[in-house]
Amino acid sequence: MKRRATNLIEEKSSKDAFDVAIVGAGYAGLSAALLFGRYLVKAVVFDSGVTRNFATKHVHGYLGFENVTPSALIKKARQDVARYKSVTMVKENVSATRKKGKYFTVRAGGRIFQARYIVIATGVRDVKPAAKNFEKFDGNGAWHCPYCDGLETAGKRLAIIVSGKEPLSYAKEFLGWTRNITVFLHKCRLDKKEKKEAGALGIKIVNDQVTRIEGKQGRLKKQLFCKNGRRYIADVIFYRLGYRVQSRLAEQLGCQLDEGYVKVDGMQETTVPNVYAAGDLDTDRHYVVLAAAGGARAAISIYEKTLKQAIDAEMKGHKSF
Repeated sequence: MKRRATNLIEEKSSKDAFDVAIVGAGYAGLSAALLFGRYLVKAVVFDSGVTRNFATKHVHGYLGFENVTPSALIKKARQDVARYKSVTMVKENVSATRKKGKYFTVRAGGRIFQARYIVIATGVRDVKPAAKNFEKFDGNGAWHCPYCDGLETAGKRLAIIVSGKEPLSYAKEFLGWTRNITVFLHKCRLDKKEKKEAGALGIKIVNDQVTRIEGKQGRLKKQLFCKNGRRYIADVIFYRLGYRVQSRLAEQLGCQLDEGYVKVDGMQETTVPNVYAAGDLDTDRHYVVLAAAGGARAAISIYEKTLKQAIDAEMKGHKSF
């Protein structure tokens, strides 16, 4: 005997397809999934592995979760989502997506899933220093995000490994915590104006590559050895060598990019109808709390659209209304 639908959205949904497919089970993806669970929206979440910040020791700036470890926060988030029967978790990497009729098809682990909406929350992948022993300090003595971990530099000797455009601007973000800053330029240079500004601010500039790091974890003394044989001392290391926006799936669906990021509107919808993006891949402001907020915005928008469509479909059956 067919089970009776318990709400209007469920009644109007296809039994063979999901309402929403969420690609990525980080902070943005799980935030969206949590709301879909509470909205009784049938969603599937694809989890391909660890989060971007898995190596760091603590999450900062997330009200109620200050100093929690990323692993503990993600574990709690998964447990919260698992309480809701309308959400299905699939531990597979998504290999391809495309539009087929009124549904999107998602290929993962040799299986095909269908959904009316897609939330892409695949994030970015950091480029990390190639210096020997760097992995020993990554997340515990070496960080990349000043918004998240800048306080670690307070009153300490800071070494910054940086490349790309406007390298001095990244270093200046730490002046609220420390004045003892040494910048190692990686395949980039300062112009005359930047050199003058660095000198006025007391920021030391080294035009050499860090090849090896020795020392202790945390905010303790470290030795940075450079290609030219010189050695420098620092307590904390920060780096900005760029990152790769994981936008492949969004591009497969035809979503436009904006300076490398997936372009979205105020409710996280991309330039392709019913395709949403949330988290680090749609903005250069990378913060756990902002990623979670983006996922929530996407879920709210999709729920409102889904409910409106269900109401419209119901009203068509009552022509005399």
